[in-house]
Amino acid sequence: MIPVTLNQRISLAGWATVLCLPVGAVAVWLWFHPAPAHLHPAPSSSAGPDSEPKRSTRQGVSLRQVNPDKNETDTDIDIIAIHGLDTKSPDTWTWRASNAKDNVNWLADPRMLPSEVGAARIFTCDWPADLLQPSDLVQKTVDEYALLLLEGIQRKVLVTNPTRREGRPIFFIASCLGGIILAKALVDAGDEYLSLKEATRGIIFLATPFRGTSFRDVAALAEPGLAVWGVIRGREANKLLGSVKGSTFDLETLVRKFTLLCQDNDHPCLVFNFYEKGKTSLPHKIFPWLPLWLRQEKQLVDESSATLDIVPHPLPLDRSHVLMNKFSSPECPDYKSVARKIHDFLGKIREGTPLARADAWIREKCYTEDRLKIERLSGDTLPMDRCYINLAIVVGAKTSRQPEEGSGTDVAPHTSSFAARLNVETPDKNMQVELPSLFDPRNDSDSKTIQPRRVLIRGRAGVGKTTLCKKMVDGFPTDEFRNWNGLFDRVLWVPLRRLKEWSPPQYDLEELFSHEYFAEQENRKTRASLAQELRRTAESGRTLFILDGLDEISQELSGTDYKCEFLRRLLDQPNVIITSRPHVSLPVGVRPPDLELETVGFHRDQVKEYLQATFTDPKKVEEVQLYLEAHQLIEDLVRIPIQLDALCYTWDHFGDKKVPQTMTAIYKAIEESLWKKDVLRLGKRENSELVTKEDIKDEEMDQIEHLVDGEVYLLEGLAFTGLCNDVINFELKHRNAISKEFKSPHKRIYWDKTLPRLSFLRTSDPSSEDQSRDYHFLHLTFQEYFAARYYVRQWKAKQHINCLQLRDGDCNNVEPTTFLQEHKYDPRYNIFWRFVAGLLDADNEVLGFFQAIEKEPRDLLGPTHQRLVMHCLSEVERKESTFTDLRVKLENQLEQWVLFECDFMKSSWLVYDMECPEQALINSLNQASEDARPIILESLSRRTALPSSVINVASPWLNDDASESLCIAIFRTLRHQHKGLPDTVLQGVTARLKDNNKNIRQAAIEALQGRANLTEDTLQCIAARLEDDDKYVRKAAIQALQGRADLTEDMLQGIVARLEDNDWEVQWEATQALQGRAELTEDMLQCIAARLEDDDKRVRRAAIQALQGRADLTEDMLQCIAARLEDDHFSVQQAAIQALKSRADITKEILQGIVARLENYNQYVRWSAIQVLQDRTDLTEDMLRCIAAQLKDNNQFVRKAAIGALQGRADLTEDMLQGIVARLEDNGREVQWEATQALQGQADLSKEILQGIATRLKHNDTHVQKAAIRALQGRANLTEDMLQGIAAWLKDNDKYVGWDAIKGLQGRADLPEEMLQGIVAQLQDNDWYARVDAIKELQDRAGLTEQMLQGITARLDDCQWEVQDAAISALKGRTDLTKEILQDIAARLENDDKYVRAAAIKILQDQANLTEEILQSIAARLGDNYEYVRKTAIKALQGRADLTEEMLQGITARLGDDNWDIRQAAIGALRGRADLTEEVLQGIAAWLGDDNWDVRQAAIEMLMSQATISLDALEPYIKPLYKVLLQTSFVEHLYWHASDTEFIGVDLKHIPLCSRKCSGREAVMKLLLEKGAPTVAKDGDGQPPLQLPAGSWEEAVVKLLQQP
Repeated sequence: MIPVTLNQRISLAGWATVLCLPVGAVAVWLWFHPAPAHLHPAPSSSAGPDSEPKRSTRQGVSLRQVNPDKNETDTDIDIIAIHGLDTKSPDTWTWRASNAKDNVNWLADPRMLPSEVGAARIFTCDWPADLLQPSDLVQKTVDEYALLLLEGIQRKVLVTNPTRREGRPIFFIASCLGGIILAKALVDAGDEYLSLKEATRGIIFLATPFRGTSFRDVAALAEPGLAVWGVIRGREANKLLGSVKGSTFDLETLVRKFTLLCQDNDHPCLVFNFYEKGKTSLPHKIFPWLPLWLRQEKQLVDESSATLDIVPHPLPLDRSHVLMNKFSSPECPDYKSVARKIHDFLGKIREGTPLARADAWIREKCYTEDRLKIERLSGDTLPMDRCYINLAIVVGAKTSRQPEEGSGTDVAPHTSSFAARLNVETPDKNMQVELPSLFDPRNDSDSKTIQPRRVLIRGRAGVGKTTLCKKMVDGFPTDEFRNWNGLFDRVLWVPLRRLKEWSPPQYDLEELFSHEYFAEQENRKTRASLAQELRRTAESGRTLFILDGLDEISQELSGTDYKCEFLRRLLDQPNVIITSRPHVSLPVGVRPPDLELETVGFHRDQVKEYLQATFTDPKKVEEVQLYLEAHQLIEDLVRIPIQLDALCYTWDHFGDKKVPQTMTAIYKAIEESLWKKDVLRLGKRENSELVTKEDIKDEEMDQIEHLVDGEVYLLEGLAFTGLCNDVINFELKHRNAISKEFKSPHKRIYWDKTLPRLSFLRTSDPSSEDQSRDYHFLHLTFQEYFAARYYVRQWKAKQHINCLQLRDGDCNNVEPTTFLQEHKYDPRYNIFWRFVAGLLDADNEVLGFFQAIEKEPRDLLGPTHQRLVMHCLSEVERKESTFTDLRVKLENQLEQWVLFECDFMKSSWLVYDMECPEQALINSLNQASEDARPIILESLSRRTALPSSVINVASPWLNDDASESLCIAIFRTLRHQHKGLPDTVLQGVTARLKDNNKNIRQAAIEALQGRANLTEDTLQCIAARLEDDDKYVRKAAIQALQGRADLTEDMLQGIVARLEDNDWEVQWEATQALQGRAELTEDMLQCIAARLEDDDKRVRRAAIQALQGRADLTEDMLQCIAARLEDDHFSVQQAAIQALKSRADITKEILQGIVARLENYNQYVRWSAIQVLQDRTDLTEDMLRCIAAQLKDNNQFVRKAAIGALQGRADLTEDMLQGIVARLEDNGREVQWEATQALQGQADLSKEILQGIATRLKHNDTHVQKAAIRALQGRANLTEDMLQGIAAWLKDNDKYVGWDAIKGLQGRADLPEEMLQGIVAQLQDNDWYARVDAIKELQDRAGLTEQMLQGITARLDDCQWEVQDAAISALKGRTDLTKEILQDIAARLENDDKYVRAAAIKILQDQANLTEEILQSIAARLGDNYEYVRKTAIKALQGRADLTEEMLQGITARLGDDNWDIRQAAIGALRGRADLTEEVLQGIAAWLGDDNWDVRQAAIEMLMSQATISLDALEPYIKPLYKVLLQTSFVEHLYWHASDTEFIGVDLKHIPLCSRKCSGREAVMKLLLEKGAPTVAKDGDGQPPLQLPAGSWEEAVVKLLQQP
């Protein structure tokens, strides 16, 4: 035995260590640098472990497409392959054969992956994966590698392709450690890389070591060896090697987060793992001669390490680790396994997620072209871009005068124009809403900005509600609706009518979707999966429901069953558009809409566009337009889409016939043309032969009708019964009931086969079975027309009318005259009676009808009766007949009523009505007094068109003796008469241009404005007024000349001269008139430009404004405007800025000149230059740097402007942003503020910049602290440290910092209680601003403790009203106020401070469960010394059902309050209550004589809201009652019906009248005469004539009303 000393043993150990270090290093190197892969062994590489890798160290990430024949347009998926550590592409993917020519890259070989993936681009991704890193650099962490990967891929695949389709999928193939980097990248991807993360749909991992590798077995030797080797080479080992050891906490955390990421429901990612079965011997790599038992072969990445828990069945590959990403040929079994899985994944990705499949199914199967098409009456399809849908905001709540909820009526309350009744008046521009901007932020009625999410759209039948739904569904995927796309991922259109008969096993969204969208999906499992996924995502908040037809399920919403509950939940969706016919409201418990709209008719220009698109012949378009201009009522009618379609369809049928002159005649023509179409659709036969189009093309209606007499009778019965029952949508049960009463006398009609073939009807659901369909008429007016046909049929035959009651099936047989007596004033029958008159006139039987109208019962007020008469007269053509004498009498009556109204009301609503007979207008004007004529003409001036006869009567009054008011009224009337005026009239107006009265001169000019047929002499006379002494006349002259193409050069020069006017309004008008005029000569432009040097600043400013926006300015002129940036006066600089801003034609030289002014010594010039440059998109980086340099300007306004110019730009460098951040420390408060605004508007601030802002939270200067807080305010990506940094300032001594800290935390739902307590502490702050901010921050927060609520309650005692108001807002409507808190609030009703008392009342007002004691305390405040408290108390008690008699008496006592506002509030509080005593009603009636119109109206509304009215109780007040009713009846549809059943009609409501003394006309007459009216004479029949104000009865009434 050889002796060995201890020292020898140590020496041997040291040598062993020295030897192991290089051996371990070689082992690691050989692992990452395997010998080339072969089918057979290849010669060993000459490169040894000592040689440095040839490739250079890679610093970034690069992508290379390996199949360049594929582009983005013809592909749908991108595949990206990521290699592992210490390798590169394409080496890592290449199988190396003994002959290099036979090498195979399976990613690029056309026989392999490219052939499997179809329309996909394939990329390789190289990342800096060198094993040895430079030792002079700090090594990258896993986080940094991940970020580099994200940035590189996004830059190549997303950012460089702005046209890339959003949501285009990405599929990754990740090898070994590349998979770890990829997983880390996706887990850490923030908002900046969100699109990349969401685009990742699938990943195949090839031997990725999620739980480490067997390298850990040699790490103890290899790592020191590699370190030594790195030192020798001047490098150091990559620290990523730590990731391939055993499982670590960081690795486990990554795997857990990545697993959750892949399981995200909204953006799931398919994942699969392949692991190796081949073994690798690290010792054998170093010592090939080692015997088998010393090689220590094992798997580097075994199954447990390579497999994620979410992959239940990973697949093995029969190969070693180094060959996991290399395949020799398409026949390789392992390649086939990998390729098959990639192929399957791509198929699923292309098929989409369950949600994507559900969306695709709905788009392709439900929103089909056939379902969304808009079919015209001709059968042609109307393009969607010609479907004009106009929406207007509904202002104010519905009044009590409207019909009861759920009535289903489409009849509007009375308004003064036919257009308004049809709801086709063009609303104010501010009220109009464009469909794509429906969800844009807007101000509500309280001027608060809201972003609507719940929208209710009302519209009558035929105005296009269903078309609107189709347009929304069709438009949603388009750019036009891009604002919607940012808020919602899908729209779900649900026609609510389909749910009426729906009876699923359970009522929920899943069942609804399955029924509504996926019923045709045959696979039950798939159907359930799609419905389930759609339900899940619908509840996440980015789904917009379109619920079409609330009115059709209104009866289903009143129950308490599961279906009702579900429907209410459906209507309560957070994102919803609900359509409904008028007067149906959302049920109780459903949130009110954020925005309520109504559909309105076509605008006039849309009618013109529609005509131009329909008729190819321009002459025909002009012909129709001229006809519509001459027939105002029909022009209004065709603004309803279906009516315009009907007119266009019928127009060609007129041929050589006279075009109809009345609405009824138009409908008769439409009926004839549609029956000719339907005769063919119904397959009608005559003499056993099918009727052809040629057979009937020239037939009149009476010849056509015998072919369809059964169908006509069917429609008449359907229409009349529906009208009587307020039914416009006919269900099967309705049709069955009607068919029994309206059987065709000659033949049987099969409804189910007939109704779908009738052009007059439409079905709400074309997809349903014939029998279960509901039907409605094209428009309500068509239903009214056919109802009138039935009435006329029975009138002429002197037969009873069948009045079928659909609710109970009873049928009453009523005489036509009796029906007229009962319903002649009912507004639901307004159009009906017009049609009756028109149809009877066509048959020369109208005389008896008007005689019946004139008979009892009569409206005891009068105006409503007169409107009925003139509406019916408008449908009777003027011709000689037996009706002529009565017509003259009726028109004379109207004349007298017009004159009476002028005297009584000082206005005339009767003449404003378009249907007021022309002869009555002429008679009224001729008989009117000097005072009444202007009143009539002013009313006529509001019309859109006037009969020429009115002009002929009025124009001769333009003489020297005419009063100022009459002249001006005539001119205003002419101003709205757009048709050409006779020369004599124009001459009369022109003569008044020289009148001594300036107001007359101005009105004359305005009357001439816009007329195309003015002579040059007239224009010269107008131009002469440019020199008028009165500025308003000069201004009017400019406006009259503006835009005319026939001005002479002298006239234009006259306008140019007004740029020097001494009045700025005239100057402004001159600039407006000159702007955009193409015919201004260069001399004129030079003349204007010369004024840029004028001594008067106003002239210089006007000259700039006149040149603004012109495309023909020379560069010299632009330079002259730019020179005004250096003007001495600020307003001129401002004008120059506006003129230059956004001009696209500013040359580079001018732009450079403006930039050069940033260096000007004058601070105002620098400021102006920045203003011009702001918002320009053509600024170079150098120009931006010049602006950014002004951030350090000496003048704070320049610095502020520089910030504003940079604000919101996407092309700012980090340095520029840092420059803005630095301004948070500016000594100018406005600059600080501007910097915070600029930073708040930047959505993508980097962590560094946010951190830079956050560091300023600790700045010495409180203003800097505040600016920092504001800049961080509202950001979602603040760290906990930043939030804590903001919260720390809640306790700051500086009150302003505390305020800003509150705002900085505002709106964050996840604030810990500690921060909330900090906010609560601010309630005690000495400054009231801080207290207000603290309250507002706590407002609407759920889960406030009682202590916090008590803290807010204590602020009701605050000495500052703003704080009290904030406390009221915070506490009002809260449902979590305890009994103790409510008592505490009620105790303040006795507070000495009136504002505290009022504040307490306001909070208690919305509390539902107040005790009687608290209510008594509120009622006690009705007698408060202060008016505001009394009024608040009244409003708090209004509408409560639990008021005692004593409380009601307290409100009634306020009817005698000195303050009219309180009296009105008291009336409002009592309105609608059924428990009012006669004493209370008398108290209300007493105020009918109040001097204030609003009080009188409130009183009458109160009385009209009662269930009944006692004439006995109101006897002392009959005169003021009658007077107010009469005044109101001129403006609104209100009438006093006296017959067996006496009532007052208010729109659709009847208020019964009762009296123990007398009834009817006698009662009113007696009461009126007892109050001092003179005796009443009798007419020829011994009856008082009720309808002529100049007659006996009305004369007495008039004298009575004129008495004080």
